[in-house]
Amino acid sequence: MSARPKIFGHLMTEVIRKGTCVSCGSCAAVCPVKSIELDAGTPKLVGLCVACGMCHANCPSVGFDEAEMENLVYGRVREEGEAHLGVHMAIYAVKSKDEAVLASCQDGGAVSSLLINFLSEGGDGVVVTGLEEDAVWVATPVVASSKEEVLASAGTKYTSSPTLVGVGSAVSDYARGNIAVVGTPCQMRGLSRIVTGEKADAKIRDAVDLKIGLLCMETFNHESFMEYLDGAGVDASKVSKFEIKSGRFIAHTGSDEPYSVKLSKVKDNVRPCCHSCSDFTSEFADLSVGNVGTPDGWSTVIVRNERGDAALKATEKAGLIDVKPLEKDDKDLEIVTKLAKKKRKDAEKHLASE
Repeated sequence: MSARPKIFGHLMTEVIRKGTCVSCGSCAAVCPVKSIELDAGTPKLVGLCVACGMCHANCPSVGFDEAEMENLVYGRVREEGEAHLGVHMAIYAVKSKDEAVLASCQDGGAVSSLLINFLSEGGDGVVVTGLEEDAVWVATPVVASSKEEVLASAGTKYTSSPTLVGVGSAVSDYARGNIAVVGTPCQMRGLSRIVTGEKADAKIRDAVDLKIGLLCMETFNHESFMEYLDGAGVDASKVSKFEIKSGRFIAHTGSDEPYSVKLSKVKDNVRPCCHSCSDFTSEFADLSVGNVGTPDGWSTVIVRNERGDAALKATEKAGLIDVKPLEKDDKDLEIVTKLAKKKRKDAEKHLASE
């Protein structure tokens, strides 16, 4: 006799009340009767639970087995040389050749360029993180289908967005059948479960063609983050770009001197769930992209599988990007490995203290 599935009540007890929910939206995306919605980042049951177990089975914060997922996604587990960065084929420095992309992007424009080429090759939608209208720096998932829409959502938001709600919407509401998804490590873990796990969602699985993960140390709680900026005399409504560089948090407001403080000054705004996350490099994406490990104005791109390799090569062939191979012993890459090791060590220490 098979065991009864764990349902939303178990998710509430094991994840939400424990403060380990990452607000990715996977539970809402896979609920077959649309009975789960996110309220200020927290999943709520708003209708009848049919006890299917989809929400619990696809949550990245409960019972996630890295080795099992590596076998499902890549057909093998990481080798000794991949201990800190995860399964991968190669690493590159990438920079867009498009001035419009460079003017809008966070760093080298690799993600925007990959998405623009994906759409030009027949993709009918990309799920990215934009900002809510009539709100101040409130991140929200966006289903983009043009270069202009991609560039409108370019740039790092540093607060969480329920990206997988956007994935579910792209498939169910927008009827997109060939999509790319950009997300943080926790979101890539949730998406990987949705498309390859024991209780995979067939419609989403068939629609997702490309997964682009972001290098991510942590994200901030929106409410406390806005309160912090206000207390520091920064008008968030005037901020055009946030960035973290050389151990400093920087907010660009259009003035000659941007607001800049040591990163430690904003650490109190980190979401509690981030403390138990051990994944810095989005280990379960096709491509992982970040701004550390390469010179200013370039993006570090980790190619993890054949799909990611094909996407990068196609974007280069289309003349949209410059690509330079990076060797594993490249000194610039040491910071990527260092941060990946630190995040895993910090997560293990945090979990051991609970």
